[in-house]
Amino acid sequence: MTAINSLNLDSALSRAGPAAESFARLWKSLWQQTYIKPEELELCRLTFARLHADEDEIAAPNAAVPVLDATRRQAVLAGKALESAAFTPGEKAILLFAEYYWLDPQSITDEAADDVKKHYGEPGLVFLIESLGVIDGRIRTARVLRDLKTAKS
Repeated sequence: MTAINSLNLDSALSRAGPAAESFARLWKSLWQQTYIKPEELELCRLTFARLHADEDEIAAPNAAVPVLDATRRQAVLAGKALESAAFTPGEKAILLFAEYYWLDPQSITDEAADDVKKHYGEPGLVFLIESLGVIDGRIRTARVLRDLKTAKS
């Protein structure tokens, strides 16, 4: 049986009815917008998975991003993306922003936010902030549900 993760969380939440359906629609919309590429959001999701040390999340394939360069994926998982030439300055900006966000949203510097705005504009920054909240919330929810399942066993 596949472990619960942020990508398959909707089936575990489905008993919540309309609220779960709304949450699922929000999740799907993140991967279909024009502000930040789905591949870049996936790099953020993997950054959070690494920071949470969540092996189930790291192993989960994202159907919304069917192809992700293995070298770039490994650099993110090793915490080396910010030093890697395989990433654009814009990608490095959102990955640094994601690390600040995960640590503490209040720790995000004006320089980090301005760097995201430089590459993605104000709407891109707003979308990134909202997306990171959803991604992190789903990862944390999946972890709690896995822990509850393990505790019942």
